[in-house]
Amino acid sequence: MINIFATLPINKELLRYISIFIGATLLAIGVVMFLIPNQIVSGGTPGISILINNFTGIPTGMIMFIINVPLVLMSIKYIGKGFTIRTIFSIATSSFMVDFFREYLQVTAWTNEPILAGIFGGIAIGLGLGFIIAGNASAGGPSIVARIVADKMHWKQGNVIIALDILIVLSAGVVFESVESALWSLISVYTTARSMDMLISGRPTEKVIHISSNKVELLSEHIIEKFGKEGIILNGLGFDQREKRKLMMLVIENNKIPALRAMVEKHDPDGFLVIIEASELLGRGH
Repeated sequence: MINIFATLPINKELLRYISIFIGATLLAIGVVMFLIPNQIVSGGTPGISILINNFTGIPTGMIMFIINVPLVLMSIKYIGKGFTIRTIFSIATSSFMVDFFREYLQVTAWTNEPILAGIFGGIAIGLGLGFIIAGNASAGGPSIVARIVADKMHWKQGNVIIALDILIVLSAGVVFESVESALWSLISVYTTARSMDMLISGRPTEKVIHISSNKVELLSEHIIEKFGKEGIILNGLGFDQREKRKLMMLVIENNKIPALRAMVEKHDPDGFLVIIEASELLGRGH
């Protein structure tokens, strides 16, 4: 998790509420200035509220609050008292900001291009959710429902959230009588997830490299000379249980991968590299 306010000499709990407030405001911006004017929905409670608002005319923020608060109260035993209080603050703030922007300030769309609205609306909501999570709270909605359903039905929580988001996206096509609305909404949901993940985990700047080679000793000498000693050599067997194999594993910066690849190609043309995204690193200075 990126600690955005780590350098500020402010009480830890206050920092959480500041983060939640920023997140709730960003979420409201995404909903009001991008999604609603272009008949696009996001996943979760904002998406459900946009659909209900289209039928009833009830302010979107009020719908978000009405849906979320009972769910939070139902799930206190799962999420704890402190988390519940912060989550209620998150829900109340995001709901208020949505209606404040839309009903009171009457903010208009920042763009009427659906693809731009889907992308930038998703980014704003994703960053908002990231700040809320950084404040150790939740924006409510499907994450709470998914936790309850997963506990009762013994399903995976992630699968329940995906199923609910798919249902919301499909409903957008029906409610707005437009396949395009469902497609733009799908873009919004995807962009939201990616933006939230990037804020929580940070932009990956390093990769995990696995090297299978018959010249591990030779390669390790060159790797230590050029990249340092941080790495592991694993001993194992091939699938036939006869051939002994060695596997090297190391973490290096993205910009050093071409040099490593060239090194392996030079000293062991039969060497095999697997490059994996290091989405989050902890310890040893990370």
